[in-house]
Amino acid sequence: MAECDSEIGHGVLYEDFLPLQWREVQEQFAFLKISSFNENNEEVLRFIGVLDEFPNEIGDEYAPIAQELTRVETKLNLLLNLVGQLLTVHFPLPPLKAVKLNPVGIEWITDQGPRPGDFGIVEIYLNSSCPRALTFPGKVEGVEDTGNGYRISVQFLALSASIQERLEKIIFRHHRRRVAMARRRLFPESDKMP
Repeated sequence: MAECDSEIGHGVLYEDFLPLQWREVQEQFAFLKISSFNENNEEVLRFIGVLDEFPNEIGDEYAPIAQELTRVETKLNLLLNLVGQLLTVHFPLPPLKAVKLNPVGIEWITDQGPRPGDFGIVEIYLNSSCPRALTFPGKVEGVEDTGNGYRISVQFLALSASIQERLEKIIFRHHRRRVAMARRRLFPESDKMP
């Protein structure tokens, strides 16, 4: 996990290769559609939040119930994953891009991109089990030639406070899991200690 050094803000980032699409639009369109984008994003983030939750620790006296709930949850997750894969066959996702996301903006690297000051819609898919796009209207704040493409920095427009809060939680969970996985790779023996 890296700290964000660009115009999109500072803090913990969601870094990954994710399906992403940019559509240039007129500034007026972006502002007129903000309420419908916010409604869609609220619903998608709520779904992703539920899918990302891990069950709380349950005491030993409820171990058989906890095992059964885990088994049922695993089956549901498998079913959701299969349905998501089936949907992507008929409705293909955009290409994967190297993405850095925070609650105020996004960066990605692409072969060709918009110009600074352009307005558009960023569609991003955060969870393969929920093949619905988060759609963020935004303004291009920076375009940097990296030699291997262009790093595009987009600041989101008029996100509601609840969307920013949900996005922060998902980004933090993603960050925490990445740190835990990195720690396990560095210290594999610590998992086996009593």
